[in-house]
Amino acid sequence: MNSRRVLYGLLYALISSAFAETVLHNLSRENSAFVATGRVSLCFLALFAIYYCSSLFLSNFKEDLRNLVSFTLITVGTCCLIGLGCFLANSIVLYQGHKIALGAIRVESLYLAIPFASGALILQTILGIHYTLAFSWALTVLMGLFAPADIILAPYAFVTSIVASISLQRFRSRSAYLRAAFNITLVAIAFAFASLFLNENLTLGDAVFRIGGAALGVALCIFIAAGITPLFEYLGGYVTDMRLIEMATLDHPLLKELSIQAPGTWNHSMVMGMMAEQAADAVGANPTIARVGAYFHDIGKIKKPIYFVENQSHGENRHDKLSPSMSALIIRSHVKDGLELGKQHRLPQVILDVIPQHHGTSLIEYFHDKAVKDSEAEGVLPDKNLYSYPGPRPQTKEAGILMLADGIEAAARTLSEPNPDRIQGLVQKMINKVFRSGELDECELTLKELHLIAKCFTRVLTGIYHQRIAYAEPAEKINIVNTKEEVPVNEETNSEKGSSAVEEDDEKEDLRRLGQDHE
Repeated sequence: MNSRRVLYGLLYALISSAFAETVLHNLSRENSAFVATGRVSLCFLALFAIYYCSSLFLSNFKEDLRNLVSFTLITVGTCCLIGLGCFLANSIVLYQGHKIALGAIRVESLYLAIPFASGALILQTILGIHYTLAFSWALTVLMGLFAPADIILAPYAFVTSIVASISLQRFRSRSAYLRAAFNITLVAIAFAFASLFLNENLTLGDAVFRIGGAALGVALCIFIAAGITPLFEYLGGYVTDMRLIEMATLDHPLLKELSIQAPGTWNHSMVMGMMAEQAADAVGANPTIARVGAYFHDIGKIKKPIYFVENQSHGENRHDKLSPSMSALIIRSHVKDGLELGKQHRLPQVILDVIPQHHGTSLIEYFHDKAVKDSEAEGVLPDKNLYSYPGPRPQTKEAGILMLADGIEAAARTLSEPNPDRIQGLVQKMINKVFRSGELDECELTLKELHLIAKCFTRVLTGIYHQRIAYAEPAEKINIVNTKEEVPVNEETNSEKGSSAVEEDDEKEDLRRLGQDHE
């Protein structure tokens, strides 16, 4: 049994159950010391089981102290909101001085205005769906134990929290809050109608007040979540999708400088962003992290842009005058330079991580092979460490996707005939090469997911680099050309086509080993 998991579970259960008893005991009709002891004991055991099982079976439910503090604070804060809401609801019913035209307000109607799902919205934004699931279960237990007489509150709290988390699972813009509000409202109104049948003495006022209470509760959820989330983001150091989306605008100083100093790298990063986003979406990774990581992965090339082939415009190659070891040193340095620039501009850690990880410990093959040829006369092989990136290898799905996209996008530019079959063959061959090198061993990508990534990459690259139609030239120009000597056919082109057919056969064989048959 993991001691940290047990300790964190005990702390969460103890603090949450104690606060729940303090602020929610008025919801229960039995408040003797004996009953309260039993209620707290049951609450403690249930919350401990929820935390322990969540950390055991939900992969993204991490045993992290910062996450424990945030999860506990949101649970306790939600209990306080519920306690405050119940107090106000009872006060309004108790002190309403006159009958409203539609009938007196029932306390059950006002209970629906309590923002149960606000905690789920916050957790979904900063910690993800697995923490939201655990929170929803915990909230259901609390409502079932402390408000057993109000039978609707436990399922109402659970379902609205689940719907809230699902609605924000693809948080691409602030409009996601509007989508969440719409979805929660539909569920809340459905519960409001269903709750009417729990009382035989139905009135028009009951229906109006319950629907109105449900709508008010949804509005409060959105208002509280939108206001509290930035506080957790700032104090807890969390990086939300909203912050990443704001970083991805081309007005960011680093991206603007990259487009000026290294336009080839900038274009490469933009195409990579499209590839990585679609692939991440297909395999269940975070598409926003993948896209923004692609934009910033090569910012280190800003310092020495001319030494990278995508930024060389007039046939000049600075590496022709350098030794292979010096060239490899310059190429490797863009990782260190990128980390320094990222820290200067306070990029989130999740983006800083992909800068070294998208290269992993891979070999700079061109200069290593050149060094091997130069050293053949001496009989001493060059040190591979001098021609390899320092690492670490990709640790997340997003970093693994970026490693694949980086090499594949660069290679796709070199295809002489970028038709769909050649692009697909290139994509699958390079994925197979990286897979066999072991660079993906420390991330969570499976063979099935690599197959999905290959499909996404092929679709994006085919749309960008497919061959254009060769339009006929004007008649006058054709006549002039025909008067000149016939240009002989380039034999190298034919031999290249012949060799490419052999390569495609090899590619198919490689991909059968990966479980990715050529389609």
